[in-house]
Amino acid sequence: MTMNQLRTDAISAGKWARSAFYSRLDDFTGTRRSLIGAALTRIVLGAVGVYFYLRDYLDRGYLWGPDGVWPWQNFIDPVSGSSLSLYSLSRSEVWFELVFHTGALVAVLFMLGWRTRIMTVAHYVFLWSLQQRNPMLMDGGDNVAAIVLVFMIFIDSGARLSLDARSRKDGKPALSAVDSMRYRIVSLLHHAGLMAVTLQVCTVYLVSGMYKVQGEHWQDGTALYYILRVNEFGWPGVNHILYENSVLVVLMTYGTVFFQLAFAFLLLNRTLRPFAVAGGVLMHLGIAIHMAGLITFSLTMIGIELLIMGDDHYLRMRKIVRRYTAKDTAIPATASK
Repeated sequence: MTMNQLRTDAISAGKWARSAFYSRLDDFTGTRRSLIGAALTRIVLGAVGVYFYLRDYLDRGYLWGPDGVWPWQNFIDPVSGSSLSLYSLSRSEVWFELVFHTGALVAVLFMLGWRTRIMTVAHYVFLWSLQQRNPMLMDGGDNVAAIVLVFMIFIDSGARLSLDARSRKDGKPALSAVDSMRYRIVSLLHHAGLMAVTLQVCTVYLVSGMYKVQGEHWQDGTALYYILRVNEFGWPGVNHILYENSVLVVLMTYGTVFFQLAFAFLLLNRTLRPFAVAGGVLMHLGIAIHMAGLITFSLTMIGIELLIMGDDHYLRMRKIVRRYTAKDTAIPATASK
């Protein structure tokens, strides 16, 4: 093969690669993916936020008020105190009530998807302010939610299942809007946000799995036995059904570690992605049921994982549900003839 032929082949390969790149970029910026999952994540995170406000509503003054259990001096101390919070702007009881109830209203509007991007920013600010007012009440779910809400600002979570979507004629942007540079830039930010949230979930699972591998009780398969017997989080009268079965305890202990370590790799295969998400949802449902004190953490993780699946996965699931539902409803009609 001569040098001219090599040069010609290299130029052709470069043109093909450039054409493929621009074609992929055009598709990537012209079509926003995972809109259904993003909407479900918004709804779940918003519901968790509303629950956070209403759970201790009657004790709000004691937990977060100016004269609450967390001393005001510790709260505003620039050295040992918390980060910037709206509650630190005034020690007035009226200001506290105004900020608290505004935050609850914003959480509801964020969940419903009204002016979604604005409400995402507002919900993050109000929820972060409340958490910083009493950091002793924070748990892993609050930390994850605070991180993910930053990424949700860039995600178009109001395109489906929202008041914003209902205000549009057909729920889709106009063709002229799709071709605009603004739409394409926002689409890039949308996909970057999706990737950031997915990486956050993978990081949580990978770090948690690596930490468990180093534990003695996780290595010998008895960790869940001790976890299920913690009275602070346990479900009296129910958890003993699990921890008294030694085979089940060992299988669940090792299965949890293997699943968390393999989660990120399962996502690489699009076919296995729904099974990975389903496994994560079932695992956190088990945590929410058998460790009731971690319900907000479990619901937060479930909500975030729903964003990972694509719209085609949800549409396929809807077709399957409709198919079996149609069969079930058709039986009485057939039988009555």
